[in-house]
Amino acid sequence: MKKIYQLMIIMILGAVSTSCVNDRYYDEPFLGTWDAVSYVEYDREYDLRPGEWHRYVFYSDGTGAYEQADGLRTRFYWDEYGRDRIELRHNDGLRETLYFDFDRAGYLLLSTHRDFRTYFVYHW
Repeated sequence: MKKIYQLMIIMILGAVSTSCVNDRYYDEPFLGTWDAVSYVEYDREYDLRPGEWHRYVFYSDGTGAYEQADGLRTRFYWDEYGRDRIELRHNDGLRETLYFDFDRAGYLLLSTHRDFRTYFVYHW
């Protein structure tokens, strides 16, 4: 009987240790490519013109990319803090704090302001 308990403990410890893989980014709702479609300032929405576009790409391993119409491209590392904030650490040394939310249609909203007084709207 003692050996059965020992075997059960070993099996449980083995299962727990293999299921603790740190894949914390995999389930984030904003993984993928997000293209900016509009800008909102104090409840007034402005569509972006073709030369004003930019995009974020978030990968499941905690890296990402930023690209804009004028050819600027940068890579970054990202991490989520809480349910509404991400931190980006760009390869050029720039650090960004962005607050995020999703509207009813599934668009990603990103703002540098916690109260979303100004923000960009992104389509997936």
